[in-house]
Amino acid sequence: MARMSLEDFEARYGANPDPWGYTTREYERRKYEATLAACGDGPFADALELGGSIGVFSTLLAPRCERLTTIDAAPTAVASARRRLAGARQVDVILGEIPDAIPIRDFDLVVASEILYYLTASGLARTLRRLESAMVTGARLVAVHWRPAGPERPFDARQVHMILREQPWLERFASNGAGDAYRLDVLERI
Repeated sequence: MARMSLEDFEARYGANPDPWGYTTREYERRKYEATLAACGDGPFADALELGGSIGVFSTLLAPRCERLTTIDAAPTAVASARRRLAGARQVDVILGEIPDAIPIRDFDLVVASEILYYLTASGLARTLRRLESAMVTGARLVAVHWRPAGPERPFDARQVHMILREQPWLERFASNGAGDAYRLDVLERI
């Protein structure tokens, strides 16, 4: 399989409203717990979640945020996230592709969970430039990616996290992960 296209993502959500088992898999529950711990207690004035999907992690993160923006490119996933987050007034669910849909604001937290490795090399570079402009000094970037490589992703977790750690505007704050399952890094905007 070649790199997953927007049509491929949309087809998965059309066939199954929770194609990756975000609401049912133990892996996801544990990853969400570790990701929330890596984010910190907050409160965050303005947080951004890249690849928010159907909003499962967003519902866990939202109580820690005065304002939370989630972005996903799949219309079916965004519609589901909007329904799931309808009662959270501080959350804005954006339908759009990264990096173009990333608002330029003063984010003090950015979460990129299992999304950056789907980008092309130029898309990842553009996303990082956009985040550099949108994050305040001291802001956290929490990146978590499933370790096994896949033919639908241009990068694997190791490659993405190496690129993140090489950014001169980011400093690694902490690393964690669940063995062979996923890699989790917390970086700070300097």
